[in-house]
Amino acid sequence: MALKKQQYSDEEIAIFDEAVIYKRGAYWHFRMWLKGEGKYARKSLRTRSKATAVEKGKAAYLEIYANLQQGKTYFSITTKEGVAKYLEHRLKDVESGLIVVGRHTTIKTHLQHWLEFIGKDTKLKELERTDAETKLVALELIMGTSQSVVAMARKLTMPKAKTRTVIVPKEKVIKAEPRQRKVSKKDDEPRSLEPIKPKPPLPNQRIGEERI
Repeated sequence: MALKKQQYSDEEIAIFDEAVIYKRGAYWHFRMWLKGEGKYARKSLRTRSKATAVEKGKAAYLEIYANLQQGKTYFSITTKEGVAKYLEHRLKDVESGLIVVGRHTTIKTHLQHWLEFIGKDTKLKELERTDAETKLVALELIMGTSQSVVAMARKLTMPKAKTRTVIVPKEKVIKAEPRQRKVSKKDDEPRSLEPIKPKPPLPNQRIGEERI
């Protein structure tokens, strides 16, 4: 992704040998060639300071470079391009038998009306969810399909992220029942407050008898 231009004027400064900042009028601007998209990424740095422009130019380059490494595009696709990608994706559903050919034709017809309503050159990045809504009852079905297009087109243009599902076992809480004290029948009987009297001796017992 090297720069096409190798010679610069006094008001042009190379950024990491792949981008350039240049002065137009009183302000500095940023420019970077995107080989994959065949266009220049341009933006105003909104500063008159050369040193500030260099720092902002480096930041702009690093941001674009990071997005490109993740598979993101700098320029947003249009609604027309999004519809084309969506219809192409739904053809796979026809081949797998999820939908019939007639359903695919109906979706295509709905989306043609939607493009006329929303504008075929509208950028998907600029399209809000509310833009796909309308109060006209006649367009309710079309709008329902269009929202699917916007979601699917954005999904197709974003890089696939690896996901990992972690299953966390639920802890089972066992409540211990309070132990109940066993009550014997004796505990239920009322206790007498009278003093305990000694029992009389048995016949074979001699009390106070002295041996001769």
